[in-house]
Amino acid sequence: MSPASLKSAAALDSLLQPLLAAYGPPGRESAVRSVLRRLLRGAGTWEEDAIGNLHLHRAGEGPRLLLAAHMDAPGIIVTRLDGETGQARLSILGGRRPAELVGAPLRFEDGRAAIVSWDRKEGADPEMDQLLVETGVGRAAGRRATRANGSRPLDVGDVAAIDDRPARLGDYWCSANLDDRAGCAALVHALTRARRVRYDVHAVFTAQSDLGARGATTGTFGIDPEMAVVVDVAHLGEPKETSGFSLGKGPCVTLKEQGFLAHPEMLERVRKAARAARVPLQYLIREGEGSDARAVRAARSGVPTAVIAIPARRTGGVGSLVHATDLEQTAALIAAILEGAGGAAGERSKSKRTKTKARAGAGRTKRGGRT
Repeated sequence: MSPASLKSAAALDSLLQPLLAAYGPPGRESAVRSVLRRLLRGAGTWEEDAIGNLHLHRAGEGPRLLLAAHMDAPGIIVTRLDGETGQARLSILGGRRPAELVGAPLRFEDGRAAIVSWDRKEGADPEMDQLLVETGVGRAAGRRATRANGSRPLDVGDVAAIDDRPARLGDYWCSANLDDRAGCAALVHALTRARRVRYDVHAVFTAQSDLGARGATTGTFGIDPEMAVVVDVAHLGEPKETSGFSLGKGPCVTLKEQGFLAHPEMLERVRKAARAARVPLQYLIREGEGSDARAVRAARSGVPTAVIAIPARRTGGVGSLVHATDLEQTAALIAAILEGAGGAAGERSKSKRTKTKARAGAGRTKRGGRT
């Protein structure tokens, strides 16, 4: 690896670590927003909408390009209490199977700790209604603990994140929050390394994606982009995933997923950018999973959209693995797109072309003496 590549990889690692550690289950992404604002200080103008999306605008002369990656990672919400024992029932926020959460450490926004246990039934896999949040703080004990160290019992509606312990294992990152903090890190790195941006760029770090692309729905509507690239994570062996990609062989471009079919012009734009950046591409088809692209491509009158997915593999618990090279190549691919490697020469915004034609038409009318 060249010195420049080593420096770029180190920079990307330094971006990823604080994003993985930030508290941010669906609807509670404020800590992730704070990290992103710090990492992209001075990169453009910021706006935060009512649902929690963070929008960075980097003004340019080309078409309006939306880049999207979601901030939230799966968590849980407390639904019912057993006040005497400190146990509580839960509902899962996001795409986790109950079996993956058994034994997972939890962290609430105020710092309280808990663990997920299983009300085991012989010979059966865990179901969500068998999972318990264990704090060790019942109502009576909680009053004593509150006086002693500030701990307090749970309440219905409390939301927790998986208490992540990200680690670098050789060529791999291992973390519970890689989906989609890895996409956020790649997008941040691309925005900071792109030398000359050819578009009017709107980078939206979306909220509540794991609850059904809610942030992408409102964020895209407010921007009305002319094209979009969604950055996500794709897990090997997902239900109905048929493309057979591998870790360490480059990012995936999605051909089809739940609610989305790749737009041919955007697919070709990504391919051209990959060739220019010398980034190998893999192809993803997944029938059982989706991304923010399903909301982005359907906004207003429709948005030509591409999905770039970072390959990942689940560990069997809450953790996932991502190859560091795939992450670096994803950032390089996005930077190449920003620099116009996949676009047509002299590409301009449709709205600007319309205004230019209107002014020209007005000039002809004035010179011809007609109204």
